[in-house]
Amino acid sequence: MENLNALTEELGLDTNTIVPIKRNVGLIAYRKYLWALKFIGEKVVKLKEYRSQIVEDVDIEIKKQEANIDRIKEEIKQNALVDPISERTKTKGRKLVLPDIATVSVSKENRKVDINDSEAVLDELGNEFIRETRPSLDTTKAKQHILETNQVPKGATIESSRTLSIRFKK
Repeated sequence: MENLNALTEELGLDTNTIVPIKRNVGLIAYRKYLWALKFIGEKVVKLKEYRSQIVEDVDIEIKKQEANIDRIKEEIKQNALVDPISERTKTKGRKLVLPDIATVSVSKENRKVDINDSEAVLDELGNEFIRETRPSLDTTKAKQHILETNQVPKGATIESSRTLSIRFKK
């Protein structure tokens, strides 16, 4: 590193200029410039490696902290649903009000049926769910039946979800 600093200064690179190569001195005149080029190139490679390692370390830390945020939010959501201190909302969700920091709202549960295999669902539910216009599964009727009975035939799945909303006080 000292060699690079000395060469940088000697060649005028520290002032964003460059000392011209002396002519008629022979190959020796190019020696300092080539050493500087080599050292600077090596330094650039090391700096790029260092930068990529820093970026990688920062990305790892960001992912770790985002996972922590997700775990905290999930913990708040799960507990707000069952804790008697949380208020039931008009829309069948839950709400916690902490006046000094935030208001937490958990939406009502949204349930959705996905039918992946109409034939399998039709086989299991029966002819009652055949669409009249074309002989195929009446998916609207089948989804409603599945949601009402909570019996999930092969070829269908139920997804439940709730959203968590946190509004921090300013």
